[in-house]
Amino acid sequence: MTDVEKRTAIELGVLLHRVYTAASQRLTGNLEPLGLTTRHASVMFMIRDGVRTQRDLVARLAIDKTAMVRTVDDLVRLGHLVRIVSAEDRRVTILELTDGGTRALAEVQQQTSIVAGELFDAVAPEEIEVLASVLTRLDARLGRPL
Repeated sequence: MTDVEKRTAIELGVLLHRVYTAASQRLTGNLEPLGLTTRHASVMFMIRDGVRTQRDLVARLAIDKTAMVRTVDDLVRLGHLVRIVSAEDRRVTILELTDGGTRALAEVQQQTSIVAGELFDAVAPEEIEVLASVLTRLDARLGRPL
């Protein structure tokens, strides 16, 4: 890798971080009235999409175990999740959204769409598809497929 390529890679990493941070801060502000954070939202989206255990959430979201326990505890306390002992293996706890959690997730989705609209309104749909494709490949290469 040339010096120019290295510099470009570093600049791209910084730019990705800045965009993520700004979007995350906006979403955090929008979720605050709901009593939720972006971490809560990420967990709820993953459970909706089929991830069922804290262990799998830790792996998929790259969040440490202690933080995940706190996040799941928060969501249970808020009435958005329930823990169910697995019928196949009593050592495993399955996470499920409650009806209240499903309603809260619909509000989270609405707020996420607002922030995404603000972020991507100046980007053509084809460019968004290319960006998503490239980021998905990079994520897979790092060992954390979506």
